[in-house]
Amino acid sequence: MSSRRVRKRAAGVPHGVSPLRLLTLAMVSALQSVAFGAAAAEAQAVSDEKSKPKQLDAVSVVGSQIAGGGAQAALPVISIDAEQLDATGATDGNELIRSLPQMGDVTWNPTWLGGGNSNAARGDIGSISLRSIGASNTLLLINGRRSVIHPTTATVDGAISTTTYNSNAIPMFGLERMDMLLDGAAAIYGSDAIAGVVNVVTRQNLADGGGVQFEYGTVSGSHREDYQLNGYFGHDFAEGRGNVSVMYNFSHRTPQYFSDQWYTATSGRTRRPDGSLVPGGTDSGLSTTTPYGRFQKYSDGTTTGGYYTVNANGEAVTGARPAVLVDSNAIPGLTLSPGIKRGNFFGNARFDLTDNLQLFGELGYYQAKSKSWISPASTSTTQPTYIDTSVATVPAALAAGADAISISNYLIADGGIRPVRVDNYQTRALVGLRGWTDGGWNWETALLYSKSHADDDMVGVDVSKFVDAVNNGSYDPFNGGGTRTGDQTPSDASSFMVHTHRKTTAELALWDFKINRPDLFSWYAGDIGLAAGVEVRYESLRDNRDTIIDGTYKYTDWYTGTVYDSNFFGHSSTPDSYGSRNVKSAFVEVAVPFVSADQHIPLVKSLDVQLAGRYESYSDVGDVAKPKLALAWQVNDSLLLRGSVSEGFKAPNLELVNSSVLYRFNGYDDAIRCAALVAGASYDDYLSCDAANALPGTGISQNYSVRSVRTGNQELKPELSKNYSYGFVFSPDFIPDTYGKFSFGMDWWKIEIENPIGMLNDQNALYYDAYLRVVEGSYNPNVVRFDPTEADIAQFSGSGLDPVGEVNYVNATYTNMSPINAEGVDYTFDWRLRDTAWGDFSLIINAARIKSYTQDPTVEEALIQSAIDAGLLNLMISSIGATNLVGRYSANVGVKPEWKASATLVWKYDNWTVRVRDQYTDSVVYGLYGDGSDFVVPSTQRWNLSVKRDFTKDFLNGFSVEAGARNLFDKDPPLNSSGDYLASVYEPYGAYYYMSIQKTW
Repeated sequence: MSSRRVRKRAAGVPHGVSPLRLLTLAMVSALQSVAFGAAAAEAQAVSDEKSKPKQLDAVSVVGSQIAGGGAQAALPVISIDAEQLDATGATDGNELIRSLPQMGDVTWNPTWLGGGNSNAARGDIGSISLRSIGASNTLLLINGRRSVIHPTTATVDGAISTTTYNSNAIPMFGLERMDMLLDGAAAIYGSDAIAGVVNVVTRQNLADGGGVQFEYGTVSGSHREDYQLNGYFGHDFAEGRGNVSVMYNFSHRTPQYFSDQWYTATSGRTRRPDGSLVPGGTDSGLSTTTPYGRFQKYSDGTTTGGYYTVNANGEAVTGARPAVLVDSNAIPGLTLSPGIKRGNFFGNARFDLTDNLQLFGELGYYQAKSKSWISPASTSTTQPTYIDTSVATVPAALAAGADAISISNYLIADGGIRPVRVDNYQTRALVGLRGWTDGGWNWETALLYSKSHADDDMVGVDVSKFVDAVNNGSYDPFNGGGTRTGDQTPSDASSFMVHTHRKTTAELALWDFKINRPDLFSWYAGDIGLAAGVEVRYESLRDNRDTIIDGTYKYTDWYTGTVYDSNFFGHSSTPDSYGSRNVKSAFVEVAVPFVSADQHIPLVKSLDVQLAGRYESYSDVGDVAKPKLALAWQVNDSLLLRGSVSEGFKAPNLELVNSSVLYRFNGYDDAIRCAALVAGASYDDYLSCDAANALPGTGISQNYSVRSVRTGNQELKPELSKNYSYGFVFSPDFIPDTYGKFSFGMDWWKIEIENPIGMLNDQNALYYDAYLRVVEGSYNPNVVRFDPTEADIAQFSGSGLDPVGEVNYVNATYTNMSPINAEGVDYTFDWRLRDTAWGDFSLIINAARIKSYTQDPTVEEALIQSAIDAGLLNLMISSIGATNLVGRYSANVGVKPEWKASATLVWKYDNWTVRVRDQYTDSVVYGLYGDGSDFVVPSTQRWNLSVKRDFTKDFLNGFSVEAGARNLFDKDPPLNSSGDYLASVYEPYGAYYYMSIQKTW
């Protein structure tokens, strides 16, 4: 689908006036007023020496495009150097991002397999979400320029199909540092920078020589092992005018299995009164989808009688669910995290063409192959399947009085566990020129092309072939026999097990030209700096689904004649999608000093202001212009006060704008069923109903997989934001150097997001359906149900409510919703003591607190809440909508602990380096106890320790060895009320031990 060109006037921009022109005029006017009073001073200040550039090589300053100047101190930037990176013990980007307090949920991670649903982004993947605002609101830069997004979209952050950058594609070995700009940066860098910017800075201009490192790591009590070969080298050529620097990494990780940890080894767990969990002893959590199946008789297209199941002897029985439920987690061979083979290469090069002109470039390549094993396939209500009763394998009790049998809740255990293979790669190529003019201007221009691609290969069931196999007698689903983990009387399922591929591709092409000069001219308070630039970029996103899913290869039901676009169990039809856009942008930034130290003003050593603005023109969603103002007030040598106000924007991702229909599956409570059971006195309260999962004797589940049918919206508006931050940095210079250098900072922040893209999520749509049926006597037309069966009618008997059938699907449309408001505080402490008799010491403490995260409720949510408050609706939840979601789990926003913090202590003595790190994650509310009170997932502290020894003598010169442990005291992750660990916050293992040996030359 080609990009649409739609011009929409940005809010606040007068009609007939270009936003770029308006922005430029404003900046020029400001500069002219400054220049008028500074002309005389500038004439005396300009000299041949001042007209020379400060330096030629790039300076990556994430908060400003102006190299040098006091205004940079106005922005809260946390810089994590190589020493701190090593202290995390992280082996990939996913582990690194989890260790940073300012980072939120890592919703996309290698353990997120999506069951048998390829709508998940699987494999070697890790998301990035500053401030817990959402994975699509953080901009990732590599050496100051954009990275391409991961190509596979997935349903996260509530009901939204969104995108993220892949943290596992970051070249971990050889990083110089990682900078986090904790402030809106749309005025400097453009779209996606609502929550802030992460800038990965690679090592450049490495001296002649290199290094190689081998590292081995293992998870305590687990099958997981890691092998890594890392290296780097640098080479100067042309008498030092040129340099090539290369970093590389090759790693192999073996899979971790569900069976490795007690809390993942079984789905059946019992919670004690004190909140602790023990495995076994209950059916809670076990699956009613089993090799015994669930069968419904049909005659002339109408159901007859209740549900049947098949017992261990292959006999059809009615009125009960299987005697043995399936323990999905206990099926042998299932992987919790995949085996991964990864390679990462990143190179930088430069060549000085002349004394004031440099050619530079970057070349990066990342590839990862992962393999997981997921549960056996099962039938699905998405593709109802019918069996001909004339088939010899059909039990007599099922064949009697019926011409067809529907089959559901059937686990095809004899098809075996299924492999999921994901092949990711990402490329980056950049070439550019930088230099300066005789007039003192630094300039830079570059061409960038980057591409990411993923091929998700999964084995599943071809529905047409499955029905044919059953109807021709070559596959027997009626032979009974099953255990908690499989089928003991298997048939041959090979005829209908097939591979499917989902291939996704994202592209980024960019050209930019930037100029800056820290001393455009001088006035009474010092040099005024200016940066400006233009950028043109192309973005595309392609999602190519397998023909068995995209509607090419359809399934036609022989009994009803219904044609289904998807021929793959567990998947509704998802068409291919493609979208692209062109973006033209221009920015200008001014750094203005208003007070300098030379003026000797009490309590104002210096006062610097940053003014910036950016205009972007999108080929599909219109034009937008956004400003930024930041201030740095140096009170004295020890105290800095700072603050900023800015506006930001984020264009809708290309899938949301260009897709016709998206299909998703998730498990939800069908609230009206439990409302009926409680009203009919089958249960005392809703919680009891939910915990039972299925009413005994019926096999009807109150919680099941619901298909969500989502439509794109070409009228979506960009998300707009306002960012506020203010804080201080206290660096006491009056403390003697013998005690070291201290620095302490605090920054308060607030983000308001207008027009966030979302929808009434599927669970709330079902709650709204329950509200309408219970309170108003109507129903939600967006919840489309099957006709009620006899069992459904019996379930609603005595409740006073009209019976309903199971949910077929929920209709939803992406739209701009009510505003999101979030605020919090960041804390930093830095102490460094050098050149003592006991060596060098550094202590860095970094803490982040989210004080609030709220979003105004929708109209539907407000009505549901009013019914809950009035006692008219009894649901598992006590509130919905605009409550503060910090410290609580929410289907809309995930898990947001109020506090996250880390403390890193590094001690260097002689040739020894010792690193100690503590990581703290606050408690969260996730689920309920049996009495309806909130269940609190406790807070955790995890310690890292590593010891490194460098050798400098004889043949060992250049060697070093290191041993370390992450989660030194082998603590398990805390569990929620269902006994599940929080995958977006914690990793599913205790201690991780590693050892490395390195040689440099």
